Amino acid sequence: MSIVVGVAPGHDNGPAVRLGVLLARSYRQPLVLVAVSAVASPLILPKVDTEYRRHIVTLSRQVLDEVTGIVPADVDVRSLVREARSIRRGLLEVCAEVDAMRLVVGSAEDSEPGTIRLGTVSTGLLQSAELPVAIAPAGFDLPPAPTLERVTAAFNGSHTSGELVRGAAAVAGMAGAALRIAAFAPRPESAITGVSAGSGVDTEDDLVREWTDVIRSQTAELLDDVDELSGRETEVVVGVGPDWDTAVRAIGWKAAEVLLIGSSTLGPLTRLSLGSRAAKIIKHSPVPVVLVPRKAAQSYAAQAK
Repeated sequence: MSIVVGVAPGHDNGPAVRLGVLLARSYRQPLVLVAVSAVASPLILPKVDTEYRRHIVTLSRQVLDEVTGIVPADVDVRSLVREARSIRRGLLEVCAEVDAMRLVVGSAEDSEPGTIRLGTVSTGLLQSAELPVAIAPAGFDLPPAPTLERVTAAFNGSHTSGELVRGAAAVAGMAGAALRIAAFAPRPESAITGVSAGSGVDTEDDLVREWTDVIRSQTAELLDDVDELSGRETEVVVGVGPDWDTAVRAIGWKAAEVLLIGSSTLGPLTRLSLGSRAAKIIKHSPVPVVLVPRKAAQSYAAQAK
């Protein structure tokens, strides 16, 4: 198995490569850096096409040399240049070839530092990938901890989300990391603070306890299983706040942590979907996000069996 990282000329590839390093260390797998050249076009004359292909391959090898230089010596790394009809297809072909357990890409180029925004490639991967896709926030750097400290899994009470939590427990255990189950409840300020002055903290605390009890009741059968799989007690938390940013950050995050979101896991409890709400939680996540596409959910959950 391996961790595959997609890189490209003209992009800030450092965050994705550093996230790849963290995952490779955590799962004790080799790192494969891939630059895909999507150059096929019937509109380009053969001679021009050949010269253009050579130019793109040269640029790809240059960027691979650059990013290989930032990989620490304790990580086994190799690099590949591939041509394909699209970057998405090329990355997925390499993942199948090297039996990748994770594909890592960076955030869109116009992302603010510390944030994630899905670009064309990552959106396409979410629709078609058959393995989890990890996205590094803009400016992501290696944390002080050499390996993952915790995996936080979003949960909404559905059977599918339960299977993904089991999968998260298995991979957290593989990395020696803790597992946390989380839900997020962005609420208007008026709904949190209440009517009377000074009641806000108590009201918010009651809301957190209520939602935590709901999650615990729905995960009662899961908790024994996932504790055994992850090798430690599982924490259950609810993030509450007047907006998405506050709600997501309310639960606290470790430096070496990832947030797991399953595309079929998103529903009423987490207030998420594949639309704008999912984009909001991804955007406000202060840690790398691991997206588990629908096609990847079954194989991901199977890791817990």
